[in-house]
Amino acid sequence: MKRMNSSAKIAELAPQIMGAFHDLGEQHPKGERLSMRQYQALIVLNADDRLTLKQFCEKLSLAPSTGTELANRMIDLGYFYKESESEDRRHALLTVTPKGKALLKQRQLALTKMFDVFLEPFEQNDRQTFVHAFERIWELIEKYHIQPKKNQ
Repeated sequence: MKRMNSSAKIAELAPQIMGAFHDLGEQHPKGERLSMRQYQALIVLNADDRLTLKQFCEKLSLAPSTGTELANRMIDLGYFYKESESEDRRHALLTVTPKGKALLKQRQLALTKMFDVFLEPFEQNDRQTFVHAFERIWELIEKYHIQPKKNQ
């Protein structure tokens, strides 16, 4: 068997791992009606505390019109707040509302329950190895890639 390069191996394993987690069942709090894109937007904005609309679109790789539509939808749903520091609407800052932060907290609790079920059959040593693997992955991401930046 020929040796795969690192990128190809990750590209092979990542969907399998995501699929294993996806198959665990409901991961969304009851009543949550956000699409994956909306939830991704919530996570991205929360990681940065606040972003201009332009930064928001860039982070999500969205065209300005698509990003504006997404931000406005999240504002209408009560998950984002837009504050203007000037008359120029392009410089308005987006922030996550308390409702958005509460949803993220609910989602984290749902994920915790999901992982409780997932890890239940693991022996203690295997459970520790599994958690350590995730911790190590995050350490490497922080070391070699751009970390989420807090805007000043």
